[in-house]
Amino acid sequence: MSADHAIIYNPTAGEAEQTKKDIEYMCKCLDDLKVSYKLFETEHAQHAIELATQLAKEGYGRIIGAGGDGTCNEVMHGTIISNSNALVGFVPMGSGNDIPAAIGYRADIKRACEIISEGYSSNCDVGYAKRDDETERYFLGIGSQGFDSEVARRSNEDKEKDYNMIILNLLREWENQEIIVKMDNDIYEGEANLAAVGLSGAYGGGMFICQRASIEDGLFDISIVNIDKVKLARQFRRMYSASLLPHPDVKEYQSKKVRIEMRNSEQDPYYCQVDGEVLGLLPVTYECIEAGYEFIRPKINEFAEEFKEKYGHYMWECTH
Repeated sequence: MSADHAIIYNPTAGEAEQTKKDIEYMCKCLDDLKVSYKLFETEHAQHAIELATQLAKEGYGRIIGAGGDGTCNEVMHGTIISNSNALVGFVPMGSGNDIPAAIGYRADIKRACEIISEGYSSNCDVGYAKRDDETERYFLGIGSQGFDSEVARRSNEDKEKDYNMIILNLLREWENQEIIVKMDNDIYEGEANLAAVGLSGAYGGGMFICQRASIEDGLFDISIVNIDKVKLARQFRRMYSASLLPHPDVKEYQSKKVRIEMRNSEQDPYYCQVDGEVLGLLPVTYECIEAGYEFIRPKINEFAEEFKEKYGHYMWECTH
């Protein structure tokens, strides 16, 4: 092993030609910073999990996910399950970049390379999702079920990834179902468009559904939404500026553990997803692991500072 950093990337993510340019630019930045690294290319879905696990076990102490949220989540998950304690970092190259943003990265390739070169690291909370069939996944963003998880499922199948068209088409046919959400000190039973279990605040490319969430408090922030579907469509713009909450049709909770089930076994169950990766159908159990893993990250939350500069408030501020 001749390099300090193993960088895992997906060559077919998004626009292939743009990805190629982004990788070349990343390499130039890392070379200029004299960072020692080796590139590893994924060849199929979930290959980044296998690569991260293997490379961490082989002795790489720093495993970097370069790409969109799918690649970043797979790299993080694979490194954690390697039990190697290798550090995880990111170079955001996707359309959304919610996972790098969760630990403070701006969507800036050059700056991400500088953060990796600087080498600062610290622990933050990590989410863990497990379905009853033993399907499991660690995550940094949001675990959700309902309308938004169906959008994620369809966008993963649709190579065009036109979120707006997927949402509009789904709104026409969507029917709410009843769910049960069991938390440490609360229980919700009833209809819901969606239930979002937030380790951090955003998904879908900067849509803040759990905008009060923090990766430093050892708790999930849970938003259970029961809004008329026509009105729901009108809320999306407010989510991008993190100004949805408080909302009369969104119930907010905090909990370390969350169990979500369908209330009626005769209903079609909701899908669940974490960090945009669809795990399957409910039921599912979530656990927040306090200070659960160590990441290479900026010393201050640079994404939050950039957000405040744009919107005039931090995303977790709900009094504006």
